[in-house]
Amino acid sequence: MRILHASDLHVGESTVRDSGVSHVVDAAIELGVDVVLLVGDIFDHNRVPTEVGQELADELGRLDVPVVVLPGNHDCLVPHSIWRRVTVPDNVTVIMDDEAHVELRDLDLEVWGRPHPDFDDVRPLDPMPPPGERTWQVAMAHGHMVLGPDDLRRAYQIHPEQIAESGRDYVALGHWDVPRDMSAGGVTAAYSGSASRYGVCALVTLSIDDGDRRVDVEQIQLA
Repeated sequence: MRILHASDLHVGESTVRDSGVSHVVDAAIELGVDVVLLVGDIFDHNRVPTEVGQELADELGRLDVPVVVLPGNHDCLVPHSIWRRVTVPDNVTVIMDDEAHVELRDLDLEVWGRPHPDFDDVRPLDPMPPPGERTWQVAMAHGHMVLGPDDLRRAYQIHPEQIAESGRDYVALGHWDVPRDMSAGGVTAAYSGSASRYGVCALVTLSIDDGDRRVDVEQIQLA
């Protein structure tokens, strides 16, 4: 199974000349992926006009594969959130509850995520429920990885041990603009990097080879 993992498009940011949405969709089609994960800050803020948000939602409708969206700290689920003002196509699931298990039965895949409900601090992986019964288990988390003492001053903390203890095959991360491997304890995790600011995303391949589960992550440069 092939997953396109992208984040931090920041649609509506004045310094972003090209949001990269069409490039992400084009890459997903060209690569023939089975599912697309958008891990937070797809919009730069909740003041984005509804018609701009609807254009993005309609663009995702060009795909004939499932798309799962996790709202981040910039496009959090406050009452006036852009995600509450757009109509997404049937292939798109935006996680709107406190947390959700999204089951994609045709892919034998379960995706879990906790969206940012507002602008307050949130711990994206604390607590984290046990994995479900599908063959493949993926988590989405938008936050800041704690790698040293200085990171303890930051909001939206994610700790390596939470990834290691997640029981997931892959943890798709958002919030950092630069791609970076964050695997821990045998669990593969990565920041995809910003699709608009750096023109990158991640291609994740899940496979079973002679009974061994493999997770391979490849950085993709968008057009």
